[in-house]
Amino acid sequence: MSKEIIITKEQLKRMGGLIKEDKTIRAYSFDWDDNILKMPTTIKMLVKTNDGWEPTEVGTEEFALIRDNKNYKLADDAFDNFISEESFLVDLEKALSAEAFAPSFSKFKEALVYANPISIITARGHNPRVLRKGMDLVISSTFTEGELNTMLDNIQQSYPELEDELPEVILKNYLDSQEYHTVTSKIFTDKFGLEGGSAANPEENKKIALRDYVTKIVTHVEKLVSSKQNKLSIGFSDDDLGNINSIIPFIREVLQVEFPHVDFVVYDTSEGGMNKIVLKQVK
Repeated sequence: MSKEIIITKEQLKRMGGLIKEDKTIRAYSFDWDDNILKMPTTIKMLVKTNDGWEPTEVGTEEFALIRDNKNYKLADDAFDNFISEESFLVDLEKALSAEAFAPSFSKFKEALVYANPISIITARGHNPRVLRKGMDLVISSTFTEGELNTMLDNIQQSYPELEDELPEVILKNYLDSQEYHTVTSKIFTDKFGLEGGSAANPEENKKIALRDYVTKIVTHVEKLVSSKQNKLSIGFSDDDLGNINSIIPFIREVLQVEFPHVDFVVYDTSEGGMNKIVLKQVK
């Protein structure tokens, strides 16, 4: 199953020319649920009724709208479905079968085809290795043969040491080298010395994950970025307005101060489309 309409050959040709012409190195950070794919995973909650608090389950898209509503509160096991690795892979297969693509899917796929550096920053709480497994499923389910071949060619251009390797080795090396942050997982909180994190309010941990990712990208491409012929642009994409409203001032007040040579772009998909916000340096 593949949707060639997502990235046509003409789009590939046109975008390739633009990238070659402006010599901008592009990196991206993507939220997963309702941003890349509309996953059927549900959150367990309690809703206030005339008879008291009754159990209910809501999807992530609805949760983003009601999480501050006083008529709802989280159940004790609210995010159990977001911790299970098996549940993630089962729900991912369902979403792919239903072609439940969210607003940033095309940009996500474009980034993969061009072998751009990417990170996944999600409020999920399972082991990040399950996101890496999910990448294989996404590619095998949605890429045409031509898109996969273009991706492999671009990986080899970026990683010349892989030039003589088999296609599966080339793909594995690229995907293994990307960043996968499940910001409410114990692995994440232990790594950054945090006391914990809630999937209900993941904003602070997403800031930490983004800063870590930006630092790594800048370190890897510093020589290119500092040259007169190359620029570095880093995009952040999320569907939750709370995360968007939190990350924009963080970029302006922290990241743009630390990394003044980096162009930052925020992709707000909270309203079902893609609102591109270019954060320019204030001089």
